[in-house]
Amino acid sequence: MGEKKMTSERTVIPENLVLTSGSFLNLLNTLVNTFGSAGESMIYQMGHENGMVFCREVVSKINNEGESLENLFEMVINSASQIGWANMVVEEFNPQNGKIKVVLQDNSFKQFCLRLNMPQCFFLRGYISGIIKELTNVDYQFSRSECYAHGDEHCSIRLVAED
Repeated sequence: MGEKKMTSERTVIPENLVLTSGSFLNLLNTLVNTFGSAGESMIYQMGHENGMVFCREVVSKINNEGESLENLFEMVINSASQIGWANMVVEEFNPQNGKIKVVLQDNSFKQFCLRLNMPQCFFLRGYISGIIKELTNVDYQFSRSECYAHGDEHCSIRLVAED
């Protein structure tokens, strides 16, 4: 019989790899189902790292000289909104007191929150905390949220600075 020759091909991953929201949420659910609350922590951490990288990329592309911290945060949040996770609106920005609140309109996780009766915004919590960490060099942690799963009219994420 003929010998099969193994070849190695280099795979090039496109710069903008797109997943459907369903595929992404299946990945997240697999992490949570496999690892429980550790899976939720992993999802948060993935969001945190992605938020930091995204913030760096946005800030590097704009002339931010003389911009206030609040304006920079708004610019990055507005850019993040265009990705499609949610339309993010800054409702409170007070880094001096260590408080940030972002309302998520048109949240792509809404249906999963309603179906599962629990918040599903671990990634977005981390993402927003990563953005503020990159801008302030201060760690912010999730404090609480309003969520469709709890009967709230909208979704919001409140972050507080770590002591």
